Amino acid sequence: MLFCEFKRHFDKPDETYMCDLVAQGTDWVILSYVSNRAWEVAGTCLPAGSQTLAFYQTGDAHVLWRMCAPSGDLKGHLFHICRDLQVEKRRVSYLDLLLDIWIGSDGVAEVLDREDVEMYYREGKLCEADLKTIAAEEKRIVTHWSGLVQKMDAFLRDL
Repeated sequence: MLFCEFKRHFDKPDETYMCDLVAQGTDWVILSYVSNRAWEVAGTCLPAGSQTLAFYQTGDAHVLWRMCAPSGDLKGHLFHICRDLQVEKRRVSYLDLLLDIWIGSDGVAEVLDREDVEMYYREGKLCEADLKTIAAEEKRIVTHWSGLVQKMDAFLRDL
């Protein structure tokens, strides 16, 4: 079954992706997306055919993507810090707060797009509350990313 991801942005037009539903609970969903083009995250190449498993839970301040090569080999995990995350019956929506954290397959965390956060704060598009959310969630992810990944894994094991 197809499921809609609606990603709102400060810095570019909103995006809509149609993904395959993997699993769904009352306030969470796991979606699958296979890329039809090659792309790169934090210097890691993701070839066409790479699969992303994405975990969303209503009220969370992040979205978690597990990214694998077409062979199934783990390339890494990408956390998007966000707000207003809402899982509905056939759609998930959230506002991207710009800061991303890449955890490579080696377990090393790399914070991405910090300069965008600073710029949009100066321009008044991010407020003080957003900065506090971003800072708290960044600390939580960098410190506890493996537990957050295990949470998604637990849902997948129960399938």
